Amino acid sequence: MSLSFIETFRGMITDPGATIRKSRSGSLMDSIIYFLIVILIYSVLTSVIALIFGPINPMPLSPAGDIAAIIVFLISLVIGGTIALLIIGGIIHICLKIVGGRGDYTATVRAFALAETPQAAIGWIPFIGFIGSIWALVLMIMGASEYHKISMFRAVIAVLLPIIVIVILAVLGLMFFMVAPGSMTVTQIS
Repeated sequence: MSLSFIETFRGMITDPGATIRKSRSGSLMDSIIYFLIVILIYSVLTSVIALIFGPINPMPLSPAGDIAAIIVFLISLVIGGTIALLIIGGIIHICLKIVGGRGDYTATVRAFALAETPQAAIGWIPFIGFIGSIWALVLMIMGASEYHKISMFRAVIAVLLPIIVIVILAVLGLMFFMVAPGSMTVTQIS
């Protein structure tokens, strides 16, 4: 991205519209690196809060076990975070194309990576962290609208479409399991 990490992070909090526009030329690798730094900050702060309020894992490990767990966690974070960014970015990109988006995949991933900034800023704070998720959703919509040259309404539809589809499939799945196939007769259905 044309801005440094600190400039981008600060800009996404203080002036997200301008920062999204300034970050238009960022590459896919820039977006992945920004995202990984953001989730690393979020994870470290979340871990500190968990240590203050109680252990995450009630089973104590040896000091060597704790170090190994931290190393595995960080490696998993980098690999899993990158995979999640690329897959979720792909799903949202398809939805953006469905509603008429004109941006490329890199633009979608960039918007998603930038939108995760509030998670590192406040998402780790107990009781108010959910505000970071709402804020991230709003930033994703802003980025999608800007990078794909679509209206905010279309961006809202594209970003919420995967969530809506998952909810519909979950409801249909629950309805399928609520009715036992052999328990109803044709006369009971009508």
